Amino acid sequence: MAESVSRKVREIVDKTPFLRDILRKGFLNYSNFAGSIIDEVSMDCDKPVKESAIIMALRRYGTDLQHDPESVTTENLKYTIVMHTNIAYLDFVYSPDLVQQIGSLYRLAAKNGANDFLNVLTSSDTITICAAESLLPAIEEITKNGTLLYRQEDMVALSMVWGSPEIQNPGIVYESARRLAWNSINVLEIFSTVTELSFVIKRTDSFEAYRVLQDLQRSK
Repeated sequence: MAESVSRKVREIVDKTPFLRDILRKGFLNYSNFAGSIIDEVSMDCDKPVKESAIIMALRRYGTDLQHDPESVTTENLKYTIVMHTNIAYLDFVYSPDLVQQIGSLYRLAAKNGANDFLNVLTSSDTITICAAESLLPAIEEITKNGTLLYRQEDMVALSMVWGSPEIQNPGIVYESARRLAWNSINVLEIFSTVTELSFVIKRTDSFEAYRVLQDLQRSK
């Protein structure tokens, strides 16, 4: 069944979240983009489609996106940013024995006054440990019989800390991660609670990432 021009154009745009954001902000070059997708649109519509019809569909969709109630409002966000340096990131093959051993890491971190950054994620296949490098000797001891999949040191964890459960507001994680990606900052891992959102990144990206996240609460 042939598609309408408007529906096909929206389908193409929605395949790429960044493209959708560009269209929402009005930064898209309609003519260039319309020319790049005219063959695909014509094929799916089973008829020759004029570039002007695609441009019109793009403009209409851009207007709809600008009035989208799901768009995230960030100017009222209030939070502090905490930077944790000297972070190690390790991935292991999941095993019940390793899960049991991880409890000792929390006890060690507690002895240090809970000042050591420590987050652990488990799935059906892997166990991820993201921790202060001061905990590495203990991690290496308890994981000596585990299978290491990946290890990277000299990382930084940037934590956005709220005084209230702002993380429950829809779109906060997406908007924060999206802006980091827009600035070519690769996020290795994300950890969150109801009052804190942490991004694990390379140390070389830390100052730019700090700026991006700080600007999030000032954006209009």
